[in-house]
Amino acid sequence: MKVVREILFSIIGISVITLLILWGLGFFKGAKTPSQVANKVVPTTQKKVKNLKILALGDSLTQGVGDTKNQSGYQQRLAKKITKTKQIKKATIYDEGVSGERSDQILKRFKTTTKIQKEAAKSDVLIVTAGGNDLFQNLQKDVTESPSQVAVDVNRISLTYQDNLENIFKYARKLNPKIKIVMVGIYNPFYVYFPNVVAITDAINTFNTTAKATGDYFKHATFVDINALSVGQYKTLSQQQRLKKQSTDDDIAVVEKNQLEKSKFDTKEKNNYLSDADHFHPNDKGYDMMADKIFKAMDRARIFK
Repeated sequence: MKVVREILFSIIGISVITLLILWGLGFFKGAKTPSQVANKVVPTTQKKVKNLKILALGDSLTQGVGDTKNQSGYQQRLAKKITKTKQIKKATIYDEGVSGERSDQILKRFKTTTKIQKEAAKSDVLIVTAGGNDLFQNLQKDVTESPSQVAVDVNRISLTYQDNLENIFKYARKLNPKIKIVMVGIYNPFYVYFPNVVAITDAINTFNTTAKATGDYFKHATFVDINALSVGQYKTLSQQQRLKKQSTDDDIAVVEKNQLEKSKFDTKEKNNYLSDADHFHPNDKGYDMMADKIFKAMDRARIFK
């Protein structure tokens, strides 16, 4: 019996030693050495890339008047920037821009066009350009008015403009509660020719302030300031002061007269960001700037996250 016990103890001892050796070498399935555990790579879960759908609703700035590269103004330029982000694989933009429309006409078209309503319902973002026609169509009627009367009229129409924007935004949210809103401001196409006509500069500022304030009432809404198009390449204060010294006109009536008599303008537009064809709308460079500003505003608003 003593011999048997010695043999059993020997077998058990050898088995334990063998098991320890095998464990140390990692022969058992699922066994990991300390270094293997420390160096284990934990897979990260990445956000799913998606197709960002955008409804572009508005006037000539949405339609892309002045664009010579057939990129629908800012739209395709913006889409290219968006698809370069890590989160967005594709950007689909529904083009609903009509040149010459005021904000009330844009609102009416939105509420009476089934196609636009369906696009809004499935879009992630609504980008609106409106206000330029509201302002300039009314300023044409005020060319004989005093600066104080022009200011009164601008304040009046800015309130109507605000109501129209609110209704556009509310209707979009009614169709799609999750849609994010991007409101694009307006600019002064006459500034480099008539930098001393303060009435227009003040009117532009009033409309932009109104648009921004309107957007501030809505969650997930952001305002895009494109007023840099007004000064074009004359970006510094000293450059703008030189422009003012070169121009003696300070009457809004002069702007209207020269707008009607295009021959008064240079054949080549003085503002490097506006069209030579009409001296009013952005050119390709202008739409590049516009797309860049819209993209950066959307990025700050975390729309791509």
